[in-house]
Amino acid sequence: MSVVQFINEINQTYSISDNRQKIDQLTRLLSINPQQNKYIAIIYNSKSIPSTITTLYDDDWSAFSLILTSFIKLCHLMDPWSLLKSFDLYTTFLNDLSVGFNNNSYGWLLSNIIKDTISQMVPWARKLDLIMYFKEQGGKFRLNYMASIILKMFNNIRINDSNVYKKSIILYLGNTLCYIYFKLDNPLLCRNIFSNMQNTSLKFNEFNLDQQLKYRYYLARYYLIKYQLIESFNHLQWCLVNTSSLKNQKLTLELLLPVSLILGKMPNCNYLSQQGFNFPFVQMYQTLSKSIRAGDYSKFKQVIDSNYHYLKDKNLLLLMNKVEILILRNLIKKVWIVLDKPSTMNYLNIPIEGHYNDELYLENVFVTLIDSNLIKGKLTSSKTVVLSKTDTFPDVFNIYKLKYGNNNGNSNQWV
Repeated sequence: MSVVQFINEINQTYSISDNRQKIDQLTRLLSINPQQNKYIAIIYNSKSIPSTITTLYDDDWSAFSLILTSFIKLCHLMDPWSLLKSFDLYTTFLNDLSVGFNNNSYGWLLSNIIKDTISQMVPWARKLDLIMYFKEQGGKFRLNYMASIILKMFNNIRINDSNVYKKSIILYLGNTLCYIYFKLDNPLLCRNIFSNMQNTSLKFNEFNLDQQLKYRYYLARYYLIKYQLIESFNHLQWCLVNTSSLKNQKLTLELLLPVSLILGKMPNCNYLSQQGFNFPFVQMYQTLSKSIRAGDYSKFKQVIDSNYHYLKDKNLLLLMNKVEILILRNLIKKVWIVLDKPSTMNYLNIPIEGHYNDELYLENVFVTLIDSNLIKGKLTSSKTVVLSKTDTFPDVFNIYKLKYGNNNGNSNQWV
């Protein structure tokens, strides 16, 4: 076996009439996985490699010979003991794949090999950036470069092509870009992916469920960062209902539970435990839920402090501050019930720790709650609040849904 035989096998694919078989054969021959592609070891051990390559595809697809040249060079010159030394060879190959992918007549043949190559290279890029983090001052240059190549392919499908095989990987490319943007600590770049996907004529349910789950999970994380919590809640809820993977369920619940608490949706943590979701954070949110219901700020703060590092690591620490207004609301409701639900209350009687008889603070609390429609009533000049006789404490989730549920318009209607 030799490089010549490799080229001969490439040329044999030219006459294959079945599109799927043609893609599969090229994917096998151009795979960068040594366990799947025998030619990697063969070319690596070759004494020499040709400087130019010619194939039957050349007349209509000149970029294909460049792809083969960079693949052969990668196999022959790579250092099997050092991914760091070899990574530039891999990125050259991927970049040449992206150029060949632009061809309207044959580019679709690379759809699967592009997906497979990216799937292997993105974890490598992340690993190498981590290894070189201090030497390169946290530059994450490899992930950045990977994102630029993948974005070119994403835009090529979005703008120039209607080929079914190319379109089949656009959601995968979009999800991979979102993954990279989050790893680059620049998740707001995901907005371009979401808006561009919305502008295509594609149908979301035509993609496989795994890619749908990833897309909606990244949407949920994006909306969470923008504090569009209703949108985030809806996408997380969909993810939880539509996955059976324990790993996916854990990732989803880690965000869905805190978002639910903030929106006034108290999760049934006992049910979650019965269903096998015995994660430590479930018990934490169960305790938080009880403290919110009881209007017990001291207990709430105690749990937050005890889980400070976990919440900070998950970027949830600041978000939990939004729960405080609900704790105050529930404390007021508790006092209101103890007083036999009067129509008028002296707000100086509300026992908020650290703010006993603090007229200015207590007045501000009631103004906030009333303006937010979390309490129905109005303040008087005599340090009292006149409460509505009906629906005095409206359902928090319904209030937030009415107020914030449509602030995203139709920007993700396609899902």
